[in-house]
Amino acid sequence: MPYLWSRKVNLELTKYSLKPMLQSGFLLAVVVSGMLLASGCATHTPTPEAKVTSPEQFVWPAPPQQPRVRYLGSLKSLEDVAGKRQQSLRDKLLGSKEGEHRTLTKPYGVHSDSKGRVFVADSGIAGLVVFDLEKKDLSFWGVSGPGALRKPLGVTSDAQGNVYVSDVIDHRVVVFDHEGNYLNAMGGQDTLITPVGMVFNERIQRLYVADSKKHQIIVFDREGNVDFTIGKQGSETGNLNSPTNIAIDKEGRLYVADTLNFRVQIFAADGTHISTFGKIGDGRGDFSRLKGIGVDSEGHIYAVDAAFNNFQVFNREGQLLLVVGQTGTGPGGFYLPAGAHVDQNNRIFIADQFNMRIQMFEYLGESDTSPPPLSKISNDP
Repeated sequence: MPYLWSRKVNLELTKYSLKPMLQSGFLLAVVVSGMLLASGCATHTPTPEAKVTSPEQFVWPAPPQQPRVRYLGSLKSLEDVAGKRQQSLRDKLLGSKEGEHRTLTKPYGVHSDSKGRVFVADSGIAGLVVFDLEKKDLSFWGVSGPGALRKPLGVTSDAQGNVYVSDVIDHRVVVFDHEGNYLNAMGGQDTLITPVGMVFNERIQRLYVADSKKHQIIVFDREGNVDFTIGKQGSETGNLNSPTNIAIDKEGRLYVADTLNFRVQIFAADGTHISTFGKIGDGRGDFSRLKGIGVDSEGHIYAVDAAFNNFQVFNREGQLLLVVGQTGTGPGGFYLPAGAHVDQNNRIFIADQFNMRIQMFEYLGESDTSPPPLSKISNDP
């Protein structure tokens, strides 16, 4: 029998105060010091060290239950990967380099690759934001030339390192190589209306694009030709109503956020409908504004809801296992979250739109022994 996660969620984690500030002035300190020296019998009680909650201490469900999801940190600007640095004389005189202090504005799509890079499609930035966690750098792709992006919403990659970005204004998907050089574009206004989330199927070498206003999944081959489509507008099984995002598991099954049908639909790689779960509502396991979707290596499905400001975790049968998050700005706090991605290491990336950041979590697995923490990316408990 699969382990059923506890549904108890408790985000009220204890936060410890910082060291108390000195209240007395300089003169009082001198007087008191003199009195202590004169007495010859003064003792000193050391101030206890303040305890600061590290990001890895935020887990769901709350102790004493076995944790299943752990908070890792967030990405918002260069400082989150490179750390804060002192301003040089050159910076003071000439200013910092372009983009050095640029932050996310309204992130929607998020994806990571095997090279330690996190790609963010930010609808408020004309270009793809690339956080390089290994090189501790931040760069921007598609800011000029034939691959210039106007309003990116979705992003994914393939095993060759090519990166695909959907642009809702130009009705196309722009393809870059692993270094950010423009390769080609797919779609156009005759093929795509509102391309949003995407996934690439390595087995059959096909790109699946969720088109919200076409109410379909458009499937392209590597040359950019439309191979076939999945669904049409409607509420019947297999039909779609404003799909926004899509995920794929290791067997090639597709998980579609069927947003205005308030459900998740699962399809085979060829578009054959497999199953459906979810309904409109404000209860646990219901959907209101279903957005991002992801799936981990064990088949757990992560469904982001912008109205609930959380993500819910289901098994493939649609049984609710865990709820993570609430409205807020701290770890696990969301404000209109959107896209999601779960990578091959079971790290969970959520685009936290109005908090202008990417929040990162990790699925810990079914073992009673938690894996060692990953390297810290951001300390923002």
